[in-house]
Amino acid sequence: MSTALFLRLLPHDDKAAALAEAVAAVREGRTLNPVVHTVDPTSFRRVPGSPFAYWASERIRQLFTELPPFEGKERTVKQGLATADDFRFVRAWWEVSPERTLTGTAKTKPEEFREQTFAGKQWVPFAKGGEYSPYYSDLHLVVNWERNGEEIRNFDQAFIRNENFYFRPGLTWPLRTQLGFNMRACPAGSAFGHKGPVAFVPKSELPFYLGLSNSDALSLLISLQMAFGSYEVGVIQRTPVPNLSGPQGIRLSKLALSCVNLKRDLNRSNETSHIFHLPALLQVSHGTLGERLASWQARVADTERQLAEYQREINDIAFRLYGIEGEDRRTIEEVVSGQLSRVSAEGDDADGAEEETEVEATADARGLVADLLSYAFGCSFGRWDVHFATGEKQTPELPDPFAPLPICSPGMLTDDDGLALQKVPLNYPISIDRDGILVDDPEHQDGIVRRVRGALEVIWKEHAEAIEQEACEILDIKELRDYFRKSNSGGFWMDHVRHYSKSRRKAPIYWLLQSYKKNYALWIYYHRLDKDLLFKALLNYVEPKIRLEESRLGSLRSQKQATGDSGKAAKNLDKEIEKQEDFLSELRDFEDKLRRVANLHLEPDLNDGVVLNIAPLHELVPWKEAKNYWEELLAGKYEWSSIGKQLREKGLIR
Repeated sequence: MSTALFLRLLPHDDKAAALAEAVAAVREGRTLNPVVHTVDPTSFRRVPGSPFAYWASERIRQLFTELPPFEGKERTVKQGLATADDFRFVRAWWEVSPERTLTGTAKTKPEEFREQTFAGKQWVPFAKGGEYSPYYSDLHLVVNWERNGEEIRNFDQAFIRNENFYFRPGLTWPLRTQLGFNMRACPAGSAFGHKGPVAFVPKSELPFYLGLSNSDALSLLISLQMAFGSYEVGVIQRTPVPNLSGPQGIRLSKLALSCVNLKRDLNRSNETSHIFHLPALLQVSHGTLGERLASWQARVADTERQLAEYQREINDIAFRLYGIEGEDRRTIEEVVSGQLSRVSAEGDDADGAEEETEVEATADARGLVADLLSYAFGCSFGRWDVHFATGEKQTPELPDPFAPLPICSPGMLTDDDGLALQKVPLNYPISIDRDGILVDDPEHQDGIVRRVRGALEVIWKEHAEAIEQEACEILDIKELRDYFRKSNSGGFWMDHVRHYSKSRRKAPIYWLLQSYKKNYALWIYYHRLDKDLLFKALLNYVEPKIRLEESRLGSLRSQKQATGDSGKAAKNLDKEIEKQEDFLSELRDFEDKLRRVANLHLEPDLNDGVVLNIAPLHELVPWKEAKNYWEELLAGKYEWSSIGKQLREKGLIR
């Protein structure tokens, strides 16, 4: 038997010194693990692809011949859909109409989901990879699969794979990520993409393979076959898996589900999650915001410690199931640790970089307070059910992680069919504008600050004023109006845009239409859009405001005429008149820009997505994305969209 000598210097910072020590050890016949490895090169053939896995022991390489591969015995791994134009066919789940989204129960069969796509359901949850997130990551995308993907099938560049596996529960992962192989639950009723492959096993075995796949042992066996950070379908298919029967397999399954639920429990505080219930500061014990912040931070820390404890036990069980122990296990743990350390230093710049970072449960004080105000803002539009915040409704139970996703999150104000309410129920504790419009005007009954304060008062009652003051201190603002009026970084608008942007989809659903000096603004709720909304805004808000301010200007001029042109009072009135004239000019400019858009008589279509619907309002929206998309629309770029077709019919395409 011939052997070859390999020296492993990767873990050493001073490689020259490590090499010198290794050479000396070889000459003297000393053992120097884990640097010096003597291997029979023919044993590399046991591992698919015959990689130079010299640092792995003979025992580890034998696993590829002793144990069955993942592919087989009711187990398979599949790659899915490549739309070739995600902007056209993919949306964030919160920007489409719930009525057009696929739904079902744990008992719904794949063919029944498919039938829904012929009965008005257009949007299907879409697993498309994403960031590193073992055990659980919410599917925040949906794909247009109306009539079994008819429009995508007619798009020549799209590539549809393994569609007969769509809608089945499974395990998915990002095809590229430098943070390590990580599987998460893929719920039933979902489609999946080429960058979000899915492993399918019998439903009862899903938790077991979820735990095994996130263990160091399986990560090592995968990394033997390919470069770290690349997790192709073929490699997963060929990776050996142990026997899952017995108490160890049962325990591994329970631990995996515990990890899923721990992560989901924190994710209930994320507004863009399918399981959103309440913001973090309303999920913890009573008290001031500072006390609630401390409680939530402790909860996050406890969850992280529990996850780490479960992960250690999962690793222990997986090593035992593979029969890996002693020096072999230490080598694996060193390799995995070394890989992650390098990634930590260099950054995760693989495929995951194209996806926005998943919004995880945060312990950041400013972010948590911003989330709280966003919740109060949403309550004012009738999006969230405030009865959960007041304790009149109890926290809903977490669903089966492999069950179909709901079309509305549990925290939303919904009807008996689980659809978002379009009409506010009688005796609802918060006053809500039915048209989906709020105004930055302290004198108006639909003033944004007044409505947000109303929500805070329902939740905190007599403590609402103190809570508001504390929130302002944490956000470093003088008053709430400053936060909602500020349109750049640090204000509500940009906080909202950031939170509602994922996987290259920018989809803010609360729109800020602001005058050029920021002294007046309207907030519009995307899900209340209709062909008359802008006219309603003009008729009910802008025009009355202009008449009121014109009356005030007339009153000031009358006072000035009565006062005369000399004296201190006259000078003060001159300043007030000038200021009022400037404000009126600002309001009229706002009115002109809004009326120009209204007079286009465009009919909104939520299927187009947020950025195309907001584009006509680019002169009023303090967001460059709106202007960019408007220019592209006028250039005829999105001719497939409803708005693109309307603009062409009106002769506005250049």
